[in-house]
Amino acid sequence: MAQRASSHTVQAEERFEARSSERFNRIEYALDLLKLLNPPMTVAVYGSLRRLKLEQGRGLGDEKPWALFGVPPHATRENIARTLVELSGLEQKPFLVDLLCATRVEPLG
Repeated sequence: MAQRASSHTVQAEERFEARSSERFNRIEYALDLLKLLNPPMTVAVYGSLRRLKLEQGRGLGDEKPWALFGVPPHATRENIARTLVELSGLEQKPFLVDLLCATRVEPLG
C-alpha cells in the first residue's frame, strides 16, 4: 500500500527533570512563589504523582487566563521556581530563579 507524505508532524517535548529528596512542602513553596511573582492569571496548584505538569488556558469574556500546576513529591526548588517564572513571563530577569530558590519554607515536622 502506498503511503502519502504527511505535512503534519507530532512532536513531544521530554524535559529532563531533576529529583530532590529534600523534605519541604512543595505545594506551599509554589504558593509562596506565586504570591511573590503575581502572574496575570488564576493559578491552581495541586499534587502530581509523576512529574511537574503545567496546563494553561485563556479566559473567556472578562475572565483572566488560568493555569493548573501539578507538583510531584520529588520536585526540586529550582524546577518549581523556573516553571513559575516562565508562567509569569519573567524568564528574562537575571538571577530571579536563583533568588526564588533561596526563599525557604519551613521544613516538614
